[in-house]
Amino acid sequence: MSDEDVEEVLIRHHAELKAERAELKDDEIEDLAAEEAAIEKEAIRLKKDRERARELAKFTANAVDRMSTSAVTLGLIGPGVGFLYHTSLLATLKDGELVVASLSCLGAAFVLHCVGRAILNEEFQR
Repeated sequence: MSDEDVEEVLIRHHAELKAERAELKDDEIEDLAAEEAAIEKEAIRLKKDRERARELAKFTANAVDRMSTSAVTLGLIGPGVGFLYHTSLLATLKDGELVVASLSCLGAAFVLHCVGRAILNEEFQR
């Protein structure tokens, strides 16, 4: 084999190797692109899950806070209206029982309000 033939073989071999490397690089690029797309999909899914969890926490906290508002209404406003209009509710309850019932409703309202705040704090501190 002459030197020119050896050079041609080497050039051809070099070109083949270069083509193989290019194919490998293209495959690696495609693999990386697919992996990146999968990561982006996962990030979007996690973001949606997080938003859903936050909205659910807001909904739950609002529901608990509305219950606390109802307890305040039941414990303070109800007996106050009953006292102003002399309804039969006041006639059946003694003064001590009315105070205990009102304070119990206020205590329940405070506890429910704190539970609602705790739900929000727990979710938003994640």
